[in-house]
Amino acid sequence: MNNLECLKGKRIDEFSDEESKLYKEMRIPNNMFIWATMNSADQGVFPMDTAFKRRWEFEYIGVDDESKEVEKYIIPIGDKEHRRYVKWNDLREHINNILSSDDCKVNEDKLLGPFFISKSMLESACEREERFITAFESKVIMYLFEDAMKMRPANIFKGHKGKMIFSEICKTFEEKGEGLFGISDIEYIEKEGQE
Repeated sequence: MNNLECLKGKRIDEFSDEESKLYKEMRIPNNMFIWATMNSADQGVFPMDTAFKRRWEFEYIGVDDESKEVEKYIIPIGDKEHRRYVKWNDLREHINNILSSDDCKVNEDKLLGPFFISKSMLESACEREERFITAFESKVIMYLFEDAMKMRPANIFKGHKGKMIFSEICKTFEEKGEGLFGISDIEYIEKEGQE
């Protein structure tokens, strides 16, 4: 029986002194790379972010660098009675324009990237419309409400009248769609199979 078979199934703290001498160091092959991403908007990781930047190579990826990859995705907005379809990238860019305007003054790292909503969710948006609307509210609207515009939600939810509480803002989105953000110049798309 070789050493590996002997140690199989044991935790490191269960190794005998002799066994632990065999495994004092771990080596990574020189052709192996570890890739990691970090969102600079996560305030709690600043010291770690700085440490990574000093020790390893890094590349900044702009918020719109991959926007061409999501241009084809069409999403539903509004509830069934008020349902319309828009390009995800168009809506995302309109929201980002509002966020980076003088009204909101949000930094680039807080803007919505192309895959702020996952690729799988974007791909199935028109087949599973209600699921997508719920995901949009839970992900995009909640992010804008609780993080990006926490102190000034009225500056991003310009089309909402009434109490600035999350559930009421979601109701406005279900009724007005892009109107929740005060957007009035977005192009509507015909959903495939509709006449």
